[in-house]
Amino acid sequence: MTIEVGGQRLRLSANADPQHLESLASLVNERVEAVSRSARGAGTPTVLALVALDLADEVLASRRRVDDAKTEANARVEAAEARAKEVERAARDAVAEALVEIDRALADDAAEATPADD
Repeated sequence: MTIEVGGQRLRLSANADPQHLESLASLVNERVEAVSRSARGAGTPTVLALVALDLADEVLASRRRVDDAKTEANARVEAAEARAKEVERAARDAVAEALVEIDRALADDAAEATPADD
């Protein structure tokens, strides 16, 4: 397969999807054009180096965003788990209180049903 990157034709032998490689080359070529416009007079190696640095910066920024998202997700999961434990504890307490009230009511009913010795 042959692709063009930064004005250079490259013959590649890869297991990657050719359309994917074309998309990557297109992205790099767009960046090369943009950098070439802003860095007039810079040679191809300099332009390609600037493009590589720009793309590397984006990769690192994306990794930071992913790491931040993971950290936030983990914090939310921990908060949800803590809240679930609080709800479970409150439910257990409510059930325990209800059982105490039921036992008390049953004891009162049993006391009323027993004839008093006079």
